[in-house]
Amino acid sequence: SGHRGPEDDPGAVCQDAGGNLIPPTENEINFSVAERVVNSLRALGYNVDLLDEFDPRLNQYQASALVSIHANTCADWPGGEVVSGFLIAGPAARTSMRGNDELLVGCIADHYGNMTGLSRRPGVTIDMTNYHNFREIDTRTPAAIIELGFMLADRDLLVDQPDLMAQAIINGILCFVDPVFAPTRPAPAEGA
Repeated sequence: SGHRGPEDDPGAVCQDAGGNLIPPTENEINFSVAERVVNSLRALGYNVDLLDEFDPRLNQYQASALVSIHANTCADWPGGEVVSGFLIAGPAARTSMRGNDELLVGCIADHYGNMTGLSRRPGVTIDMTNYHNFREIDTRTPAAIIELGFMLADRDLLVDQPDLMAQAIINGILCFVDPVFAPTRPAPAEGA
């Protein structure tokens, strides 16, 4: 759960014209979705850990997959542009396991985009592809980081539909880890 932990980091925050905080914070959005993902996967019989951003258990963490859940900025964009959509990335610097990282990213991206209706945005940042958790976990653990949407333009989804976002991530994880779930993977784009 991005930004969660004893550091009391709210992550991104939205403010009104007077500079007052408009709840919820990114940390609260992330945790709401992450908690649902964990509880639902546990109910399906999976062994799942809910980890803080700087959780000491991340040191050489081994798992079938690690998904770090975040929400994107609440900033205004130049010229009043409305920026919407989700971003997702795996660890760019890996020399091994890269294929599994990309499979995990692809499964989550396909299900998340299809279920939420958000477009996958290009232009992931170095902060995503070089995310500190990627350097801490065991190199054999496939990993992905997702920015669920933008806290301004996608606010209705982020605040009002945590169950939908969680189910989309769950479906993406199951697409990756469960061969029985594989038949429900989205079909490749024509010509792909």
